[in-house]
Amino acid sequence: MIDTKTEPYILKYVGGVTETEHGVDFLVTGMAAKALPGIPGWMTGESSEEQGIETTMPNLPKDLQLPGLDQIEYRCRVLALGPETVRVAIAPAEHQMWREAEVWPGIMVAATNGDQSMQLRDTGDALEIRLSGATLRIGKAPLTLALFRDGTQLLRTGERLRQVAGFPMAPPVIVRNGSINLNLEMGVGEKIFGFGEQFSRFEKSGQELVLEVNDALGTGTGLAYKPVPVWHSTAGYSAFVNTGATLTADVGHRRPSVLGITLEDAGLDLILFAAASVEQRLVDYTALTGRAKRPPLWAFGYWMGRCRYHSDTEMLAVGNTMRQHQVPGDVLHLDPDWLVVDRLNTDFIWNSDRFGDRGAFVDGLGSLGFRLSVWELPYLDPASPLFREADDGGHLLRMPDGRLAEIQGTPTPDGRMRALFDVTNPATAQWILDKQKPFFDDGVAVIKTDFGEGCPSGAAAADGTPGNYIHNLYPLRYNGLFSDTIGTLTGRAPLVWGRSGWAGSQRYPGQWGGDAESTVVGMQATLRGGLSYATCAPGYWSHDIGGFYGPELTPGLYIRWTQFGALSPLMRAHGLRPREPWEFGPDALDVCRDWIRLRYSLLPYLWQVGAEVETDGLPFIRPLCFHYPDDQVALSIDDEYLLGGDLLAAPVMDDGMEPVTRRIYLPTGTWYDFFTDERFEGPTFIERQVSIEEMPVFVRSGGVVPRVPVTPDTRNTDDLRGQPWTVHVWGDVAQEAIDSLEGFDGPAPIAEIVRHG
Repeated sequence: MIDTKTEPYILKYVGGVTETEHGVDFLVTGMAAKALPGIPGWMTGESSEEQGIETTMPNLPKDLQLPGLDQIEYRCRVLALGPETVRVAIAPAEHQMWREAEVWPGIMVAATNGDQSMQLRDTGDALEIRLSGATLRIGKAPLTLALFRDGTQLLRTGERLRQVAGFPMAPPVIVRNGSINLNLEMGVGEKIFGFGEQFSRFEKSGQELVLEVNDALGTGTGLAYKPVPVWHSTAGYSAFVNTGATLTADVGHRRPSVLGITLEDAGLDLILFAAASVEQRLVDYTALTGRAKRPPLWAFGYWMGRCRYHSDTEMLAVGNTMRQHQVPGDVLHLDPDWLVVDRLNTDFIWNSDRFGDRGAFVDGLGSLGFRLSVWELPYLDPASPLFREADDGGHLLRMPDGRLAEIQGTPTPDGRMRALFDVTNPATAQWILDKQKPFFDDGVAVIKTDFGEGCPSGAAAADGTPGNYIHNLYPLRYNGLFSDTIGTLTGRAPLVWGRSGWAGSQRYPGQWGGDAESTVVGMQATLRGGLSYATCAPGYWSHDIGGFYGPELTPGLYIRWTQFGALSPLMRAHGLRPREPWEFGPDALDVCRDWIRLRYSLLPYLWQVGAEVETDGLPFIRPLCFHYPDDQVALSIDDEYLLGGDLLAAPVMDDGMEPVTRRIYLPTGTWYDFFTDERFEGPTFIERQVSIEEMPVFVRSGGVVPRVPVTPDTRNTDDLRGQPWTVHVWGDVAQEAIDSLEGFDGPAPIAEIVRHG
């Protein structure tokens, strides 16, 4: 017999069909297979006729060594999860997924998103699972998949794709070496986007992406902090692979018409969404995987940080200087210097030599109108006094042989190993909560949950997460633990500031785009990553204004990045070197202060977008194609974005102080310049000469943008509570859209309505 651990099989023949309450179970037989040597194509041991091989071709390969007729058997389950959502699971009978709850392995928080009514029809050559809003057709011989909505085909597997001699190039499902490969045929003009926070082009055609959580070491390395196994097709469907395994997505990279999805796992748990719009498909997806609660109002303010502030005196001086310069701000962030052992270590031991009494320090910041954010990560240095307590208490992650797990992928500055908290262990969660309680008793507001990408594959998690899942699921568990801890200790909607993530991470806001380079291309990559992440983990995403590292940051790029940050879901300046506005000269201070004040004036609008995120699972920052899916140009635009549904921002990717020409695309419809009310009819490209003081911002006709007055005396968001709002509307707007606005603390305090256009 062929060794099923090493030899490939093509899953081909459906049998043993059993109808269930909400779907169908069946078996599928796999035939031993081989890839053709040196040329594209696959073959089994079946006859040429059964395989569809063109035996009359003069260039048919000769003397091929057929693989024989060995077979394997896989279990399959198809379930209706909602009226337009269907789940397809394929795995060996011994796979863990068959023994677990339907929300396993913990990415999902709900097993359904609506009415599960379905009808099963057996046509003889196929099974049809008919939902109220979609139909999945499963071919029996060979196994194929096709998804339909109202008779229109949205998705099909790659069984038709063959090379000239008839050998299949993209069999629907291939299994081997404990992996599984799904091949989908990409239709004419079909485009794909998604796969999490990828810093490459937003539209992914021609790319090959390895979805594995990494300490990406920047935004230009080809690695990703927050990959997500979710994608969207312009053919009209979206897909989510419910897994923690590393996944490779070949989007027409090797075969122009093939989307190949390969998991480093024996099982595939695929959830397909067939609603008519990406918007509704994200609503359906987040109903399964969770939504972000709207954080406190102060989280929407301006955050300032640096790697690193070295003392309480230094941070208080920064806070005082911000107030002297009348720069609004809500949060000052403290990186690892608050620790005694402060290199890739969190042991919760406050460095009183540097920062004095923690409560007094927090009170000092509070007197200036600032809240404190502190840096943490889930690693522990053996040099820490807490190491023995953590180890003896069973709070450190171990390998199956009992050895302590060690972080991988992140170099340590001293050569020592770093252990990891076992964030899947309830006892560890309680232990961490007990360690964090004094911090929040003293008034700490938020934790920056840095790193988390270093969990080694194969680690033995306390909750039984498979070894090939734990690496990618660790960031989800880690941020979830700390988010839940903050929620418990504060009694409010929690907020973290996480770097690593996976599917489901949107329910633990917020995240930031990692360590971008302080260059124009670093800024460009950051925006691309944010747009890509928004379509897969829709919630609260941000970035380090000015980039984190690299060449000396120019005043021009600092200003341009600040403008981008002012119209981002959350706003934080941070880097290895100073990021305070006055550090870049008086012109930078003046321009940046104006944009920060503009952000504060827009907080009522941002507050409404936050409600959409929490209620419907929509992204805060949105690619143009999200609301304009029929606009063929919109999908290619990844240097602009929508902030909520009404504002369009076009950041200026430049590092100089002189005016530049910015080419801007406006999608279908009527648009107005946010600042001048100049009217434009889309779809159209326009060009603007943009001074250093400007970033192009537009509002759609029908847009509703509530604002609050901001004066030089406005210190933080607390000063905006109770202030009257002015509601700006463009074009024809129903009164209901105004009446439905939600205030910070109750009904919206609308004092005036200003109509434009």
